[in-house]
Amino acid sequence: MKAQLRVSEAAQLVGVSPSTLRAWESSGLVTPSRQGRYRRFSPGDVKRLQRIAALRAQGFSAAAIRAMLPKRGGVSRTGSLGEKLRAARRRRGLSLREASGLAGLSVSHLSAIERGTRNISLAGLQRLAVALGISVSDLFGSSSGSGRLVHAGRRPVLDTGDRQVRVESLAVGAQLLEPHLYVVQPGGGSEGSYHHDGEEMVYVLRGEVEFWLNELERHVVQAGDCLTFPSSLRHRWRNCGAERLEMLWVNTPITF
Repeated sequence: MKAQLRVSEAAQLVGVSPSTLRAWESSGLVTPSRQGRYRRFSPGDVKRLQRIAALRAQGFSAAAIRAMLPKRGGVSRTGSLGEKLRAARRRRGLSLREASGLAGLSVSHLSAIERGTRNISLAGLQRLAVALGISVSDLFGSSSGSGRLVHAGRRPVLDTGDRQVRVESLAVGAQLLEPHLYVVQPGGGSEGSYHHDGEEMVYVLRGEVEFWLNELERHVVQAGDCLTFPSSLRHRWRNCGAERLEMLWVNTPITF
């Protein structure tokens, strides 16, 4: 097998169409290298694609397949958020203009995010992660605990630079679920809507939060209340109360 294959050659080996490979890439299932505008697939990529094809034939969704596949080209847990995003963009072979277009951000905004001089909302970060072929969970900081036990005070933190929203990971190495603790100051929130594969559960520990689903359903979730919904619904939220909001938020499978 050639060291680097064109998309048509890789598709022929896997037994699918080139458009299917592009769709799998958009879903974050595979990240081929780039030479200018052209995708290049390695023998390792082809093996991964064959595994994806086999799982798809068994009826698994893209989200479930992503959770079952081994991580490849993972994002370093060290460095600032901007440095991680820049490294992921370069691995994907995207220019600032291409990445910003895919994520719905301006070139200047994305450049400032990478330099660490501007913050990014959770909604914007989720769109950018999809464009870069990674997940938001790849961008959490490192943990000093074991894979099974995450101690309070040692949780990986997602640092977007937004002082109103703090997201802490409650699990390291989980394969099928993502439990997070959200601590949100009054007025803080997603600053836009986002969606992905899977299902979500939000249990409010303290305060209250306003959720909009597909801009049609409005829910005010208070302490002790629990909201569940398909992740495919566009969702946005904000702390609508006068006190700090604390939420236990679980996604399954790992798609955020």
